[in-house]
Amino acid sequence: MDKIWHNQRTDGSEYWALSINGERYTIWEKDLIADIKEGDLVEFAFTFSGRYRNLTGIRRLASSAFTTADKLVSDPTSLRITRMNCLRTAAEMLKDTTLLPEQKVSLAITMAQQLENHVLGNPENSELQEVMRQKEDDWPDLQDQQEGGA
Repeated sequence: MDKIWHNQRTDGSEYWALSINGERYTIWEKDLIADIKEGDLVEFAFTFSGRYRNLTGIRRLASSAFTTADKLVSDPTSLRITRMNCLRTAAEMLKDTTLLPEQKVSLAITMAQQLENHVLGNPENSELQEVMRQKEDDWPDLQDQQEGGA
């Protein structure tokens, strides 16, 4: 849980906005977040309502409830190796497709990110259509390593 803040609509109704892993969610029932604090490890469910993500449930987890990426990959080199393996696997899966090259690149990156989250035990949405946000500072390193090592 990155951040929680209170909001109010012009009609006076209250809601809360939450930032979880850099994504914004809203919740209308204060009781559902009564024991949640910034910095907590949480498990949650949500639905889309237009462009909004509305939480339908949330609970705080014990810090040892699951293994996080920082426990599995303790240094940047190991993380780069993991990412390269995931990218290589995604590219191999797409090699016989008839997609355009730019489509293959986009899809391979999305698939690699999903594979990385699975390998590292990050609880993320696994549907291919839900494209994960690409971290601009991480992928150039991967591209540099790919060009240098190939």
